[in-house]
Amino acid sequence: MKKLFSVATCIIVALNMYAQEQPNLLSSGKITTIGYWNIGDKAKYHVIKSETTTKASSTQPTKQSSETFDLEITVMDSTEHSYILEMKYLNGSNGNQEIQEIMNSLQTSTVIRYQTDEFGSYEKILNIAELQKNFNLVFNELKNKMSAKLSPEKMKEFTAMLEALRVQFSKPENIEVLYLQDILGMHAYYGIELNLNKPQEVDLEFPCFGNIIVPGTGKLVLQSINKAKDIAAFSMTSKPNKEELKKYMQVFIGQLFTDSKEKIPMDQMSIDFENKEKFVIHLSDGWMESIETSQTVFVSDSKEKIKKVTSKQFTRN
Repeated sequence: MKKLFSVATCIIVALNMYAQEQPNLLSSGKITTIGYWNIGDKAKYHVIKSETTTKASSTQPTKQSSETFDLEITVMDSTEHSYILEMKYLNGSNGNQEIQEIMNSLQTSTVIRYQTDEFGSYEKILNIAELQKNFNLVFNELKNKMSAKLSPEKMKEFTAMLEALRVQFSKPENIEVLYLQDILGMHAYYGIELNLNKPQEVDLEFPCFGNIIVPGTGKLVLQSINKAKDIAAFSMTSKPNKEELKKYMQVFIGQLFTDSKEKIPMDQMSIDFENKEKFVIHLSDGWMESIETSQTVFVSDSKEKIKKVTSKQFTRN
């Protein structure tokens, strides 16, 4: 995401001293989104995630699920040009006891160490090898859990499918994308300048599995500034380029199911999605006070049309 706003970040450096106590407040109608963090600083968030899947042929959701967890972000190091942070997942709960045990095992053993630029915008994950190891352990644990429930024939099919997924998703470039969602939720829009009543149309890049970038567009809107409460609220709506997204799906699904006996008729499928995000940022230190995200995915083929909505709410503790 850093490349998206390289021009904006050049013009804000000289302006961010407008208010020493609230350095992100440039004027009564203008802010920046910059992290002013120190080594040892922590931010903790409670996260509620929900998913709803609905078929066009049904008036009721065909599938609903929800889970909660906590995130802890710690500033481990800082230089003139970067921050090093760690993200931990804690206290997960999703209602499925067996899956919950696996997820808790993964979360408590997983620490994502990553780097941002000097403004707080994400650059890269630093401990890919460690995340690969944890990911493979979880897959093995899942396989062992299922072996007691499936017949030998079904277990053979399940193991083959699981191994194909493991091989693909444990690749370094895919491991990064797998763990990126919450990091980008926090760090995608740092280092920019926003003005009240002046929406910004921006070009975006959506990182996808298979080391593929899908281009898209978005609109940033500064909605309000509350100096007394030390906060400002802004939103982003975004969509990928539909044709580029379809090309990506054809490539990646083809790689994922290379050995599948059944051909997936991608030429008969249509897929699209849109994101809506709302942020409340502190003017003094740049930590996000709250984040709300909603992604709506539309998938259709010759037989059915499906809509899946995934929502997350991050609230700082």
